[in-house]
Amino acid sequence: MIKPVTRHIWTYRAIYLLLGFFVMACKLLPLGLDGRGLPAPDILLAVTLAWLLRQPAVVPIGAIMIVFLLADFLFQRPPGLWTLLVLLASEILRRQPQVVAFPFLMECTAFAGAVFTLLILNHIALWLLMVERPSFGPVLVHGIVTVAIYPVVVAVSKFLFGLRKLGPINVEATQSL
Repeated sequence: MIKPVTRHIWTYRAIYLLLGFFVMACKLLPLGLDGRGLPAPDILLAVTLAWLLRQPAVVPIGAIMIVFLLADFLFQRPPGLWTLLVLLASEILRRQPQVVAFPFLMECTAFAGAVFTLLILNHIALWLLMVERPSFGPVLVHGIVTVAIYPVVVAVSKFLFGLRKLGPINVEATQSL
């Protein structure tokens, strides 16, 4: 018989993959938005890091790689660059022993730091590779909007999907999976 912890983790892993594909499909839909106003937040990044900060075991490195590499191809970004940066950030956050014990304000601060570090590193990498890149102003606004959407993503994850933050004791039980 399958242990409840194992079922919980694999259910949320499947939900993460389906949610990632859903977000990509919605972003590809021709909704007639003409690009004026604020840029859209990176919901895929927000969901990934929110779920990682709340329950690290439900977002494995393979799922992050699949989702973000597919997004690189679909959104015509340099293949693998954003994926690599997100993988590095997620693994750094995952390896922090106190990450699950963060209060919500510290969790938001860690998320904001990761988002802005990712955006700056991506901008520098595109500059070094001599790839066409947007000016830095819209990139910063994109980061601000992504950070601003984080509490909404956490609330939806908690109340719609039931993904609650684990305590340090519960994390130890899921580390072996």
